[in-house]
Amino acid sequence: MRSVPNAHPTKWSAATVIAIIKKQEYMGWKILNKTFKETYKSKRKKSAPEDMLIFKDAHPAIVDEETWNIVQRLRETRRRPERIGGEPNPLTGVLYCADCGKKMFFKQGRTGRDKTHQEYVCSSYRHYSRSCTYHYIRVEVIENLILETIRRTSEYVRRNKTEFIERVRESSIIQQEEILKENRKKITQSKRRCEEIKGLIKKLYESYAADKIPEKRFTELLTGYDTEQAGLDKEIEELQTAVDGYNSDSVRIDKFIELVERHTEFKEFSAVLLNEFVEKVIVYEAIKTNGVRTMQVDIYLNYIGKFELPETEQLQVESEKPKGTKKLRRDMTAEEIERNRERDRERYAKKVASKKAAEEAERMEILKGTSFEKRPEENKVEKIAS
Repeated sequence: MRSVPNAHPTKWSAATVIAIIKKQEYMGWKILNKTFKETYKSKRKKSAPEDMLIFKDAHPAIVDEETWNIVQRLRETRRRPERIGGEPNPLTGVLYCADCGKKMFFKQGRTGRDKTHQEYVCSSYRHYSRSCTYHYIRVEVIENLILETIRRTSEYVRRNKTEFIERVRESSIIQQEEILKENRKKITQSKRRCEEIKGLIKKLYESYAADKIPEKRFTELLTGYDTEQAGLDKEIEELQTAVDGYNSDSVRIDKFIELVERHTEFKEFSAVLLNEFVEKVIVYEAIKTNGVRTMQVDIYLNYIGKFELPETEQLQVESEKPKGTKKLRRDMTAEEIERNRERDRERYAKKVASKKAAEEAERMEILKGTSFEKRPEENKVEKIAS
């Protein structure tokens, strides 16, 4: 630290650590033309990301590219320490609202002396005058969903590796074809707008030459058209590069398989498991039907995106659960919930009846051999008869 260079020689400031984490050289890359000077007299250097020259695998790497990318993705979101516990929640920056696309906001509190509640809500609802809906989901629920998704997908990969590769490639082709179609549509629209701007600029020059508009107005309009055309040209170039680089085999399936083989057990949720497996989680608004609250949650895994398990595999995984495992209420249908309620009513009625029978037996045992041995009903019948 600059303020105390000799007091703590092994204590680094946050700025130093961030500068180290941002360096691409640790991936084995060689970076040239990172900065430039406007003139040889200038003492200030400016960054020039578009002019950088990158040479990959120029020297031995300290960290792999996947780990470096995960760290940069984590640094995009600021994580505040929790008021209760003192540690930031690892799900911050991973959960997104399905309606507005904003990141979910983490909130917590206490419901009693020792009980705490933790949940995520839409940040647009929380911070921007409730421009979106609540999208409330508990931390415990989303952690269990993520852990179950990772576990099921990993088991399916281990059992059916060939089928898994084929399914991922098929879904990747469908998704990329949709993206390709959308990009081509945007390119066509941008090119049409560029042609319109050229015609407008031509008419603008003719009007200015004929003294139909003042020079100030002419300059303002020309500047606006030039700025718009420059933005369209850049957008067309980026979209065309994405279209030219289209490849259905770009999904790194082998990376995900290697990741699955590296992890053997998925007993509990952890930040390491989350960052290595999950890219993002999309949370939809809850729907309440017949008193049952259901919510759609899409989990996108690293390297393969959103992967849907086949129905047969889901049934097989559910049948392998231990017999003593109780099915959660959120996983039940409306008929199953009503059936469970009826069963609970019958159990409660039997419990009350057995309790009353035990009390009556205990009472008869106490009154045995006395004049009060008979039941109250029999004494009442004799009294009425007399």
